[in-house]
Amino acid sequence: MQRTPIRIAGACALAATLATSAAACGNDDKKAACDKLQDTISQVSQSGISQNNDPNGLARTYYNSATAMRQEGRDSGDSDVESAANDAASALEQLSQQLTATDRGDRGGPQYQYPNTGTSLMSAGDRIRSACDH
Repeated sequence: MQRTPIRIAGACALAATLATSAAACGNDDKKAACDKLQDTISQVSQSGISQNNDPNGLARTYYNSATAMRQEGRDSGDSDVESAANDAASALEQLSQQLTATDRGDRGGPQYQYPNTGTSLMSAGDRIRSACDH
C-alpha cells in the first residue's frame, strides 16, 4: 500500500512534536506525567513510521495512545498539562478516524481533512511542551 498524505502528515506532526518536547519542572506528579507524555509521543511517532503499511493497526495505535495521553494528563494534577494532553488526544483520535475512513475508501466525509489534523496535533504538542515547562 502506498503512503497516503494522512499517514505522512501524522508521522511528521508527531515527529515535530517529539522534537520540541521537554521534561517538566514542578511537582513530582507533573514531572512523571510529562515524562510519560513524552514517552507516549515518542512511541506514537515510531509507530507512525513502522506501521505505515497497516492503516488499521496505526489507527488503533493512535486511538490507544490518545487514551493513554488523557490518563497521563489527568495524572499530572496540573490543569494546563491535562488540557494540552486532552487536545493532543483529540487530534490523535481524529487522525485515527481519518485513517480508518481512508482505508475504507470514504474520502467524502467532513472528517477527511488532512491539513487540520496535522496542525491540531502540532499545536497540541506545543501546548504540552509549554505546560510541562512551567
